[in-house]
Amino acid sequence: MKTTLVIDAGNSRIKAGVFTGSDLKEVFYFGNNEWEALKSFLMEYQFDQSILSSVRSEKETNWLLQMMPNSIHFKNSGVLPIIHRYATPETLGSDRLANIIGVSHLSNTANLILDIGTCIKFDLMDENTCYLGGSISPGINLRYKSLQAFTGALPLVQEYSLPPILGNSTNSCIHSGVMQGIQTEINSFIAIYTAQYKNLSIYVTGGDAHCFDIQSKNGIFVELNLTLIGLFHSIPIYAS
Repeated sequence: MKTTLVIDAGNSRIKAGVFTGSDLKEVFYFGNNEWEALKSFLMEYQFDQSILSSVRSEKETNWLLQMMPNSIHFKNSGVLPIIHRYATPETLGSDRLANIIGVSHLSNTANLILDIGTCIKFDLMDENTCYLGGSISPGINLRYKSLQAFTGALPLVQEYSLPPILGNSTNSCIHSGVMQGIQTEINSFIAIYTAQYKNLSIYVTGGDAHCFDIQSKNGIFVELNLTLIGLFHSIPIYAS
């Protein structure tokens, strides 16, 4: 069976998945300061095929491509390999596109993708596997940093637990406003979408998904490796 390397180079970290055949066997994580560890990983392993998705700078993306000879560079050319009604397909992020492709291989119902990372992204695919669009809002760190950067006195808070809704200090009020605000946003969006689309499957992914109360129940599935799965299934599309 073929061994496939899939790399998702996001804003906050780099995630590498190793597939044997069509099964995801291992996942490795590399922080923003772990380039030497990533280099050692890429030089140590031999793969039959590989694919890279990167939202990093051109310099860092080119470095990754040099370390992955003959790799497929997954990027949005504006001609999407899916049915869609997106008004500006050339602007659709590669991570969102990979998630959409991934969920199309996991479910044959209408699907809502919730990706909680640097940004919080909702993406909707109808029961005919047509991508309709979604929403993007700031994630946890962006909200905390903007409060400090664009005010004169508010501190930078870095708390990721879900706090009581009532804060009793400036720090705890910021903590509540950011985390409970996102939780309320998630709950509201899910309620709106489920009211409009019957038999909707919801797939939750992203590095910060664990910070929120999103119950795994009928119709809600936590798939933290959705982007990797989508990239893997994109290889035949982009290799042709």
